[in-house]
Amino acid sequence: MKKIYDNLLLVAIILPILLCITLPILMDFTDPPFISNELYDVVFFITLPIICCALFIYLNILIFNEYKRCSKYRESLKYNFSDTKIKLASIFMYPLSPLLVYGILYIFISDPIKLWAYYTQGDYWYKEYILTDVQECGTEYEDSCTRLYFKEPKTNKIHDFRWYDDKSTIMNNKNDHVYIVGEASLFGYIVRDLER
Repeated sequence: MKKIYDNLLLVAIILPILLCITLPILMDFTDPPFISNELYDVVFFITLPIICCALFIYLNILIFNEYKRCSKYRESLKYNFSDTKIKLASIFMYPLSPLLVYGILYIFISDPIKLWAYYTQGDYWYKEYILTDVQECGTEYEDSCTRLYFKEPKTNKIHDFRWYDDKSTIMNNKNDHVYIVGEASLFGYIVRDLER
């Protein structure tokens, strides 16, 4: 039983490190053009921040209870926070820690959802949008890369993604109506083609 526990501990340590390495590489190679839907927005912009704040409060309660209960822990904290630099760093990092947790969870949950939607076959989907802006990607992307900004005609919601085809044609179609053709998934839509 101890050996299984040690292996699980090793997996729990190595898996996040591997995810930190492989997810950005996969996202960089595929770079899926993804348009989020309402479920994606609810999960990532309402539910996930609430979970992060609740987790932050829960961890603070655990630390405070441990601080009250254990004198060794109390002495260790007093010793660790006796340095002025550590006090300043903790003052600035403490309020930012829920944002850090949110960012990490967002990357670990959002990127696999986009990759899953990209690599699985979904239902055929198309919708009319207004191409509001076309910008060239930075120097770290291919020459054919453009960042496209679309507005939904009914809701005026803006969506954007990077696109790697028809750069010269797309640059001239600003403020035109465009049909986005793709595949629907549970959390959004993968764009496969643009029809003018």
